[in-house]
Amino acid sequence: MKAYDFEYDGLNLSDKGFMLCSFDKSKIDTVENGVEINMETSPFYNGDVNYILTANYESTLTATFQICKNPCTGEDLNITVDEVRDIASWLCRKGFHKFKIFDDDYLNVYYEATFNMSRIIRNGNVIGLELEMITNRPFGVMEDTVVNIKNEIENGVENFYSISDDEGFIYPKTKITIKQDGDLKISNIFVQRDTIIKNCKAGEVIEMDYPVIKSSLESHKIQNDFNWNFFRIENKFKDKRNLIQISIPCEIEMVYSPIAKIGI
Repeated sequence: MKAYDFEYDGLNLSDKGFMLCSFDKSKIDTVENGVEINMETSPFYNGDVNYILTANYESTLTATFQICKNPCTGEDLNITVDEVRDIASWLCRKGFHKFKIFDDDYLNVYYEATFNMSRIIRNGNVIGLELEMITNRPFGVMEDTVVNIKNEIENGVENFYSISDDEGFIYPKTKITIKQDGDLKISNIFVQRDTIIKNCKAGEVIEMDYPVIKSSLESHKIQNDFNWNFFRIENKFKDKRNLIQISIPCEIEMVYSPIAKIGI
């Protein structure tokens, strides 16, 4: 990591007069790139081959780094009790908040994190703080990506590409503006998954944010007309394309946070 500053919950480390640092200049670090995958396998053919039964992430990403007072902001580099309390109040909280490192390689990547903190002491003075970052995911995520689709015909076909680093699927926040009365069917062709909402009206706005769906029309009892297959953005290693067919004219806006397989 080449950065000297970070942002946490809208505030910068430099705003506090601190910077990222290391108190062991001779050490070369080997750091995890993300949480390891835990696999459960079962042997077949007398142990000649093992097949995967399950594969999952069993923990979340953590990282440890150090901070100190910025020597460019003052001569006294010792950290006072009040300054320790101020940093702890900001970082060591009972909840996850947005964390971004200021490094060009991490421009669009963020983490949702909280911290544990230890003091680094020399000759009885606190000269630095060691931060243990705990996140709520196995990897980072990218800033929101927006996909806009304008379908002007019945049974129109559109396509877009997932930019997530992880195989699987993501439920995007989806806003659909209906342009023609009818039953809406959005089919993700490659995975043969259909999202169906019946009895839609022109001008109606439907919003899906898994596991919630709602309509701008109070008269539309959408819970009864929905097949409860929320639209998903699919991602495979060799094929990140999502090919969809849309039954009636509408405009669709999807917002999602792609997974970024990179640690701190």
